Amino acid sequence: MIIIHADMKVLPEKREAFLQQTQGLISASQAEEGNVRYTLMQDLNDPNAFTMVEEWKDAAAVDFHNNSAHFQAFVAAAKELLAAPLEVNAFQDATKL
Repeated sequence: MIIIHADMKVLPEKREAFLQQTQGLISASQAEEGNVRYTLMQDLNDPNAFTMVEEWKDAAAVDFHNNSAHFQAFVAAAKELLAAPLEVNAFQDATKL
């Protein structure tokens, strides 16, 4: 299993647009065959800081997702919504190594 944390710092004036954009991304991503979990989390101390927590069956599922039209559309839109570049960290379940 591959777990991804995508940290996003949203421009305060673009917060509502960001939340609208993520709704389509989340539902389309959750429908992908290799998806286990795809959830948007908001930082408790910063209303404009979010982390997308993703769990994928394998690397092929991640590759499929990264090349999907809905993900590519979100990446393009995010350039105008984020205050800083997207930060992505990927993890593998170490108990299964």
